[in-house]
Amino acid sequence: RPQAAGHHPLAVFDKPQGYRNALPDLRLHRGGHRHALVGGHASFTMLLGDRAMARAFDNKAGLFIGTEIVRRLKEDGGLHPEVGVHVLGTVQEEIGSRGAQTAAFNLAPHVALAVDMGVAMDYPLARAEDQGKLDLGKGPGLSQGPSTNPVVFDLLKGAADRRGLPYQLQAYGDKSPTDARLLQTSRGGAATGLLSVPLRYMHTPSEVLCLADIEATIELVCAFCRDVRPDTDFTP
Repeated sequence: RPQAAGHHPLAVFDKPQGYRNALPDLRLHRGGHRHALVGGHASFTMLLGDRAMARAFDNKAGLFIGTEIVRRLKEDGGLHPEVGVHVLGTVQEEIGSRGAQTAAFNLAPHVALAVDMGVAMDYPLARAEDQGKLDLGKGPGLSQGPSTNPVVFDLLKGAADRRGLPYQLQAYGDKSPTDARLLQTSRGGAATGLLSVPLRYMHTPSEVLCLADIEATIELVCAFCRDVRPDTDFTP
């Protein structure tokens, strides 16, 4: 049975602590093969239930979500004819969100949603006070803070509530470390929202997510897009 050897997400800690300690109390399940390959090529692997492991889910999963959103909007309809949707796979988010900044400047959207991975802190020895509480299997995190628009947040939350979609609440006291901060301020600015799919062991070769969270995020963004009208006022 495939197993994941976890490591604290490197985004949470400074380098000395992050690289020194993996998980000091390593937990492995009994019943493995007598000889097992350790290391080697990291590929997509299904774990228990609907949990999956791979490298670089952050943010390949976000790109999959975006492409699935436009596919469903095209095939299932429901989008207002005067509302357009663009999906972008932006580059260099970790070193300045350059892709998001240039794309937002070029498109000048009225509203922008950043779909990223969020640091899940629901594994042994994780502390919610380090990064906030975000669990696998409970839906995407909906963020509030300086980089997000309160009207967009309310529309996302309302769309989820009306359709019974799961979500978790997150708060940032400072600007978002995601593309949301540049989408918000590029050119004339855009009303911005942030959805974070829970991800364990971020920035390691064994990232783990829940497929149900991916599906909930897709459904929520599709619902949001269908609810937007040309006269929707995003003024806080």
